[in-house]
Amino acid sequence: MLGMNQREGRIFRVALLCHIAFAFCLFIYGFIPSCEEEPEVVHVFELASSPPPPSPKIRPTSPKPTPKPVVQKPLPKPTPPKPKPVVKKPTPKPKPTPKPVVTQPPPKKISFDQFRKQHDLPIPKPTVKQPPPRPVKIKINPNDFKLSPITVNTPSTSTSTVSPSIINQYLAGVKSRLEQVWQHLLAQTDLTSGGVAHLGFRIGSDGSLIQPRITRSSGNSVLDALVLRVANSAGNVGRPPGGSFSSSLEIPFRVN
Repeated sequence: MLGMNQREGRIFRVALLCHIAFAFCLFIYGFIPSCEEEPEVVHVFELASSPPPPSPKIRPTSPKPTPKPVVQKPLPKPTPPKPKPVVKKPTPKPKPTPKPVVTQPPPKKISFDQFRKQHDLPIPKPTVKQPPPRPVKIKINPNDFKLSPITVNTPSTSTSTVSPSIINQYLAGVKSRLEQVWQHLLAQTDLTSGGVAHLGFRIGSDGSLIQPRITRSSGNSVLDALVLRVANSAGNVGRPPGGSFSSSLEIPFRVN
């Protein structure tokens, strides 16, 4: 130990150990119960009676007053009701007596002749119904309606190696064939008006009429249809010279 020699240090350690042992003994002693019996404390409770509830105060009943005698008053005399004013009812007017309905007898039916005799009317003339006017048929002699020569519309660019005389002979045969069919159909048709219809057509390489049409109408639909029938009924007119004919043709059909 600091500042102590060996002997003093030994004494100090012995004294410290003694103090620690004494403190430990005191600590253990505190946990050991005491052997002496403690006197038992007896608690004494006294039951005290509660005071009686206060009695209600009784008020003295006052005597009931004696009822006074009821004095009946005399009833008032009833007043007589006022008389109602007398309302005079108006005297009803007498209803007019209806006039008797006079039924007229129905008028007598009379015929128109009796009415005409009573009023001296003139006798009407009977109207004669005229039949509607019938269209006047044109008497046609087919031999009088011969066809004009065929007009050839040759394109400016076309060239032909066939001589014109041969072409004219061929077209004359075509006109003759059309004229024959035209006179035959004209004899079977009743025309009511005439005119001039121009037929345009072409001739194919096999001799048939191609694209028949009315180039200029006659104004008569029956005549135009008849001309087209001629073109469709002509059939084959023969092969053209040179094997082909590129020109378009036109022929008039006239009925005057």
